[in-house]
Amino acid sequence: MAEQIEVGVGMPYALLLDEFGSQVWSAFGQPPYLVGSALHGKTWRDVDVRLIMSDDDYERWELGDPKHPHQNARWISLVLAYWALGTALTGLPVDFQIQQQTWANITYPGARSAIGTVPLRFVDPPDAKLTASEEVR
Repeated sequence: MAEQIEVGVGMPYALLLDEFGSQVWSAFGQPPYLVGSALHGKTWRDVDVRLIMSDDDYERWELGDPKHPHQNARWISLVLAYWALGTALTGLPVDFQIQQQTWANITYPGARSAIGTVPLRFVDPPDAKLTASEEVR
C-alpha cells in the first residue's frame, strides 16, 4: 500500500488561506485556486495561489499578454497588492498570480483546489441569519 501524503498548509493556515481566498473572491467574483507543491504535500517553498480569469474577463481587465503578464502595469499592481494581502493575512509565503483561463489550462493542466469557499462569504447562506432569540443585544 502506498504511503498517504499529507496535503496542504496545515492548521490554522488553511483557515487563513480560505479567508484570503474569500477576499479575492469578493473582489473578482470568483474563487482563486491553490496549486503547486502546497496542494500535494507538506514540503513547499511557497504557496501558489492563482486567480484564473475567463478569457473575456482577462481581456476586460486589460491585463496584457497572458504569456508575458509581468510586462503589464495593471497586472503587476494587482499581483503585488494581493501578494501583500495574502502574505500578511496568512503568514505564508504566498505566490499570487492572475492567469487567463485558456493559457492556464494549456500551460498548467494539473490539479487545482478552490479556496475562499467560506460559508460566511456566501450570499444569503441559509444559516447566516440570526433568529430573534440569537441576536446580540
